[in-house]
Amino acid sequence: MSIAFNGIIAFLFRGVNLAVAVGILLFCTNQMEARDYGTLVLGLTVVGLVNSATGGLTAATAYQIANQRRDAGVALTSGGFIGGWVGILAVAGGALAGQFAAGDTGAEAPAIGAACAAVILNGVLAGAFLGRESLVRYNLALVCPPLFALVAIVAAFLSGSPKTPEVALTMYAVGQWGALALLAATGNALPRGRVSIERGLIRDIARFAAVAGVASGISYLNYRADLFMVRHFEGKEGVAVYSIAVNIAESVWQVSGSLALAVYARVGSLGRAEAAALTARVMRHTVVLLAVVCSGLFVFADLVEMVFPADYAGMATALRFILPGVLLYGLAQSFAGFYTYQRGMPWVSSVVAGSGLVIDLALAAILIPAMGVNGAALASAVAYSLAILGGLAAFARSEGLGPVDLFRFGRAEVDDYRTLVRRIRGLAARA
Repeated sequence: MSIAFNGIIAFLFRGVNLAVAVGILLFCTNQMEARDYGTLVLGLTVVGLVNSATGGLTAATAYQIANQRRDAGVALTSGGFIGGWVGILAVAGGALAGQFAAGDTGAEAPAIGAACAAVILNGVLAGAFLGRESLVRYNLALVCPPLFALVAIVAAFLSGSPKTPEVALTMYAVGQWGALALLAATGNALPRGRVSIERGLIRDIARFAAVAGVASGISYLNYRADLFMVRHFEGKEGVAVYSIAVNIAESVWQVSGSLALAVYARVGSLGRAEAAALTARVMRHTVVLLAVVCSGLFVFADLVEMVFPADYAGMATALRFILPGVLLYGLAQSFAGFYTYQRGMPWVSSVVAGSGLVIDLALAAILIPAMGVNGAALASAVAYSLAILGGLAAFARSEGLGPVDLFRFGRAEVDDYRTLVRRIRGLAARA
């Protein structure tokens, strides 16, 4: 198996996802005032938190299929039963908040609740695809929802609708539901075989999803909690500037995520020692590739800033502050994949992310008043670095690996790229 080749295939889809995210970013920042864009970012952050906290359903469904060898149709319907009820709660919560909350929160809450319900159900569907190692369908489940959301937002704004956070969030929800309907109808979601809802499996999925969801939710807070601290100290305009820097920096995780995704199902099915060796191998690829990408972003940060309106000045400096931590924390996806899909211990990732969150908030409370959005970026960089280095030390010790085993780029890695080059040449020759 060539990690490089499979990683490139996954990255092609992640590249589309990244292009869509950049499209939403550029379109909305050029159509909305900085304050309104900051409000939109905070609303999408709530959706992202719910998506992450319920992302345990994705991991749990994939784990039951890939590791526990459960029937894909049964796992999907049992997981979907849980996702359906959680989605109903999300819609109800949004409706209630819309009735009783004041200001922007009340106006945006129903759309946020509807979007949350869609991403929850889409997560279950994606988990079934991932567990079956249907990487194309899994990646479509990642790409289509934001793509449809972008199309809906563009259509609304260009047709004359008010360019407000409420309209943008409503269109975001419409796009998410449209993508879910299309994927469910055309994605062979229920393969041939037994389809039923099993109480025992529901309990297993719910238990695993709860633990994995805590880990995922804490991880997301580790990435985004400082947005609310920036909101407190620097206002919504500060949120707008900082969120752009963070989104651009974290886009490099599409590379590390692609490599980790390429081996998730295999990590779950291998023996422990083999899975640990494969995880370390993926980490070595990750370090090399992210170093190249992060170096490029660091050098050309000022050019990236020129793409955005003048209201977002200062983004380049914040981007440079956060990049070193983003590079190191890119290893967290492979780390999390090993403990989730191989060991069935998703809580380990929550410990790493939780430690990063505590460090981040503590440093942000000191650095943001002193340095503004740059302080938030520096706090995140330090927190990312310390958290993942501690996690890697624990991983190496528990699996009997040394620093050389984790980071020595040797013949196997070179062979990966040789295989990649041969396959690309073969494809070009047949074209």
